[in-house]
Amino acid sequence: MATLTQTTFLTRRIIKYGSIGLVIFLILQFSFGVVKDYLKKHNPPAPPPPTVAFKKLPALDFPKKENLPIPSFSLQTISGSLPVLDNIGKVYVMIKPATSLLSLDKAKTMAKGIGFTDLPQPVSSQVYRFTTNSVPTTILELNIVSNNFTLRYEYAGDPNILTERKLPTNGEAINEAKSFLNKMGLLPDDISAGKSAVTYFKYSANGLISADSLSEADFVKVSLLRQDLDKLKIVPENPNSGPISFLFSGSRDPAKRILEINYTYSKIDAQHFATYPLKSVATAWQELEEGKGFVANLGNNSDGKIVVRDVYLAYYDSTQPQNYLQPIFVFEGDKGFLGYVSAIDPQWID
Repeated sequence: MATLTQTTFLTRRIIKYGSIGLVIFLILQFSFGVVKDYLKKHNPPAPPPPTVAFKKLPALDFPKKENLPIPSFSLQTISGSLPVLDNIGKVYVMIKPATSLLSLDKAKTMAKGIGFTDLPQPVSSQVYRFTTNSVPTTILELNIVSNNFTLRYEYAGDPNILTERKLPTNGEAINEAKSFLNKMGLLPDDISAGKSAVTYFKYSANGLISADSLSEADFVKVSLLRQDLDKLKIVPENPNSGPISFLFSGSRDPAKRILEINYTYSKIDAQHFATYPLKSVATAWQELEEGKGFVANLGNNSDGKIVVRDVYLAYYDSTQPQNYLQPIFVFEGDKGFLGYVSAIDPQWID
């Protein structure tokens, strides 16, 4: 039978070597975690293959532009080369608005809420024109299915429109635009949370021309853009005017405050997407050089000599109805140049 002294000695040895073993175990566990994280960071698992669940996709319908110079491109990024970008991208379904027997009645209610009380005239089976009785008149053309619309105040016939100088500041113009859409029930979440661009214009007999500052401007334009998706921009067809834009005067008269509105919006189903293989950025660059891309904005590059400073992936937001929101390569250059190239691997384009 063990004596008390022997039991105490044995207990102390168990505690001693048990503590050493616990420390060794914790060190090994920590070291294993560090090694695992290192290997995961430097040897990440291969991404799952593209689902291509929507089969072949329709080609992007870029607008046609004429009288552009024959471009020559020079790549001058910070790294001096093309960036490494993802080779798999998401494609989202665009929700199609449903036709309803009450669509026209809803459109009348919407128009009445912003001051159009007279009965509309049909322009087509889906588009109706509302007008005011004032002179100059304001015209609203509203698609009763999609709710896309244009609004125009015939300000060329208003001699006083340039004498009133209470132009909104940037923040005021953005807030007024969003408030107007909210009143119509047409302020989607991704527009409300998206970025806004403000530009200034001066009046001329040949149309509006850019102004450098608010103090020089006759009008203020606001473009409302969608919120980023998957950390990628959603870029409009026309970089100088988002899918939703407002033109403000300096008048405090509500009937003359907003001179123009262009509203083109389709809802993205953020829960319904598929993944597709993307062409390489080198292939996209070659297509741009060969004239197979879309010059979204030539900028001040009338000589055709274009320096590209940045290349990135984005989503293309067309003003034309599209079934899917697709990724594109954006080539951003000096003097305002922007070029777009479809990013989907051509074998998955119909």
